[in-house]
Amino acid sequence: MVRRAALLLVFAVLGCAPTTTTQAPPEQPTARVEPEPARTQPRRPPPPAFVQALAELERNPTLCLRLVGPRAEPVRKAMLRAARGRIDEARIVAETASTEPVARNVEFHFFVQPTTAPSGAGLHTIHAYMPQ
Repeated sequence: MVRRAALLLVFAVLGCAPTTTTQAPPEQPTARVEPEPARTQPRRPPPPAFVQALAELERNPTLCLRLVGPRAEPVRKAMLRAARGRIDEARIVAETASTEPVARNVEFHFFVQPTTAPSGAGLHTIHAYMPQ
């Protein structure tokens, strides 16, 4: 008990003694501000040429697409992302020319990959010989 009284006296001298008369200040009500959700622009639907090109590539597996323009590579990536793996990456080729203005639209050119060369004589290799 003497120890306790001595400790309280030491704490009182140092200013650390617990007192029963002090009360915590009343808590001030604070206005809570809820953060507003981030306002994002609604997504625009893709252009009709984009949607039609994807539909044609999915419908015809031999068809390939060449994108021409300064923004051809981002359009190619967007098409592959929209296809979700249904179209082989090799079927969409992007060609960009650095001299073209950036505002130019991307052109869509469809083509069919040539198959392997025929092993025999085809119509394009037949020659007509005239007897002499």
